[in-house]
Amino acid sequence: MVNRIVKGMMGVLIFPLLLSGCLFGPEEKESAPIDPPPKQPELKEKESPDLQKDQKDSTASQDNMELYFLTDTGHVAPYSLNIPKVEGIAKEALKYMVEDGPAQSMLPKGFSGILPRETKVKGLDIQSNTATIDFSKDFLNYRDEMEEKILSAITWTLTGFESVKKVNIWVNGRPLQEMPKKKSPAQGLTRDKGINLEVAQGVKASQSMPVTLYFLGQSEDNTIYYVPVTRMINRQKNVAEAALKELIKGPQQGSELSTALAETTEINGVKMDGKTAVADFGKQLLEYSDEGKASQDAINTIILSLTENTHAKNVKITVDGKSEEVVNPQGEKGDRPVTRPKRINPVSY
Repeated sequence: MVNRIVKGMMGVLIFPLLLSGCLFGPEEKESAPIDPPPKQPELKEKESPDLQKDQKDSTASQDNMELYFLTDTGHVAPYSLNIPKVEGIAKEALKYMVEDGPAQSMLPKGFSGILPRETKVKGLDIQSNTATIDFSKDFLNYRDEMEEKILSAITWTLTGFESVKKVNIWVNGRPLQEMPKKKSPAQGLTRDKGINLEVAQGVKASQSMPVTLYFLGQSEDNTIYYVPVTRMINRQKNVAEAALKELIKGPQQGSELSTALAETTEINGVKMDGKTAVADFGKQLLEYSDEGKASQDAINTIILSLTENTHAKNVKITVDGKSEEVVNPQGEKGDRPVTRPKRINPVSY
């Protein structure tokens, strides 16, 4: 796979804007839950008010869920699936993340479930923005190298809901303090730890900071998808601008991922205007077609990367200070801020 996306690749993906689902379901019947240790709260399947609102909103349309899977390049990547409507949709959805589970026939070639085979979700409780999920003992049957990837997939899937900021993992009714293979913490998991973690060359851990970038992957059946990669870089004041510079640098050498931005792309500056990130680029951003239009993939990766690394809810892209210069492949001018989508990498477009 090449490391740069050719000019002809534009508009391969679109963003579905549907947020749906909840994080609750009936308890597994095949085994009785083990009482938790003293002073530990009993894990009851209960929804928070925000979560109930998520469920109510989702009933108006199809249940489109963004779940995280393993790709054939070894990355953890999101993919949106249409999950049949059942009570406890998110608990049902997590079953689709199990290896060789019901999602396998719905995924692009090269994608696979990331939770160990036969894993069952016994319970899910949301309180104070914390999701506590109880797995069957099969959850512990994983390969050493999969430990961090499994934790990332669970954390990023559940924190995709506005009502969830933190994740705790239990096994058979008891809190799992750390994973058994590499002793990774299994309590208080957040997105702050990153996903698909890598370290830039020459960076010292004590002087580093993370930025999460969105690159492009391509499956064997030519499906193009976005992959979040958290890169540790030298600490800088302007995190947004630093993230865009790393996005332009592209994936690390030897990676099978690609960047949608040419390495000659210039950044004039990035500033925050309330909850809108305004990114000003040089003319190179428009050099993806004879019509002077920006690549849709380039625009999408900019929006995803900026909103992931800042408090921005919207992104406005300008070229040499002019918003009217930015014309996407659909012929629309970028004079209005664009909101980050709720779902990416859909099954169908």
